[in-house]
Amino acid sequence: MLDNHFTLKKRLVDGQTLSGLFVSEFRSPSMGLILNAAGFDFAIIDMEHGAFALNDLSAMIPNFRMLKTQPLVRIPTVNRNYVQPLLDLGVAGLVIPMTEDPADVRRCVEMMKYPPDGRRGMSFCCPHGGFIPRYQDEYIRQANGNLLLVAMIETVRGIENLDAILDVPGLDVVMVGNCDLAISMGQKNDLTVGPVRDAMRYVLQTAAAKGVFGGGNFADPELVAEFHDLGLRFITLSSEVDRLGRCLRNAKQTLDRTLQGLPKLQKAEMREEATC
Repeated sequence: MLDNHFTLKKRLVDGQTLSGLFVSEFRSPSMGLILNAAGFDFAIIDMEHGAFALNDLSAMIPNFRMLKTQPLVRIPTVNRNYVQPLLDLGVAGLVIPMTEDPADVRRCVEMMKYPPDGRRGMSFCCPHGGFIPRYQDEYIRQANGNLLLVAMIETVRGIENLDAILDVPGLDVVMVGNCDLAISMGQKNDLTVGPVRDAMRYVLQTAAAKGVFGGGNFADPELVAEFHDLGLRFITLSSEVDRLGRCLRNAKQTLDRTLQGLPKLQKAEMREEATC
């Protein structure tokens, strides 16, 4: 997505706060257009929990081209078999789940960047360049500078190794996965009070001090207010499944309340209406 002048990294560096959704279930080629119409900055297509294959993503990712909403992919593991094809499809960046070791981040950086900064293989016969002949040196410079790398901190070990993870050159965002972090800590998943909230604050403050942007996942958008001043700049509002489920439940509950408030038809009236 290098033809888009609104790269995620540039927007973060310019001081913007970005918001997006995880996409874990729906394989629509129009997903980018749908989220763009809603005003989101990015989608994280989830290969860790979602049953997406590269063939699915080949029909989705190129359709984000030239949209404000940009596609990221959460890879299941740091492996060249995922990283290289996803970059060639045109993702705007990658998300590493369960980051506990700085070595994983270093390997991902190496796979994402072209030489001399890394070991990414070069091909222009792929969607990432729009199948347009490119000036190689300029393209390498843009790709190496614009792709976004997000590491998710989701375990106690990730918290313990946070400083070393943040010190890896090429890491742009650390994002707290509070659901898994709560399980790892043996605590209730509560961002309003308690140890998980404190851990979120610690990660954001530590990242900001090292010049790395902070991220978090929020089912309740109102909770972001407390964390924004600590460096929260990369926000997901749960997943498309969660948001759709909430919307459907709210609509059905509203319908039920409305129907309950209407006067009941007597059986004789119902029979009369049925014969009309």
